Amino acid sequence: MDRLHVYERLIREWQQRMNLVGPATLDDIWGRHFADSAQLSALVPKARLWMDIGAGGGFPGMVLAAMNWGRFLLVDSIAKKCRFLEAVRDELSLRECVTVINGRVETLPTLGVEVVTARAAAPLANLFDWGIRHVRPGGIHIYPKGRRWSEEVEDARKQFSFELETHPSMTDAEARILVATQVKRR
Repeated sequence: MDRLHVYERLIREWQQRMNLVGPATLDDIWGRHFADSAQLSALVPKARLWMDIGAGGGFPGMVLAAMNWGRFLLVDSIAKKCRFLEAVRDELSLRECVTVINGRVETLPTLGVEVVTARAAAPLANLFDWGIRHVRPGGIHIYPKGRRWSEEVEDARKQFSFELETHPSMTDAEARILVATQVKRR
């Protein structure tokens, strides 16, 4: 909890310089961002190597790292957001478990992660396209998705085959957390 309080302070400070979270959600950091990210921990075992695509403000990756939920590669193509993530990592003493990568996920060398995640970064088919080569065999794709989640699943099935579990979101009755395995191109 101490780490998350520091993280909240940093978001509020940096939000004045860049758009880390939607301005309308700033007053609900704990529910809209921290709890929404933390709920993924109930669905994936601890101590895995994760990649967070389009990490932006650090959701869900930095929140899970603050909870000691594994090792994290936070990938974002925007340099100033990477500077923010590095500042949070350093302030929270997470250098041992968080690596910030400034780059486009589709151009990175294969990373060999066990779990790939993203929040509000792209439609599911794009996330599969970007993440598939980075996930080790037997790995997991876990994505919180909003009310249009079923449409995204339908679109993704046109390009990919995968096993899917859906879990209700604890923070939004219309949203779901999608846990996909055995993701392959058709």
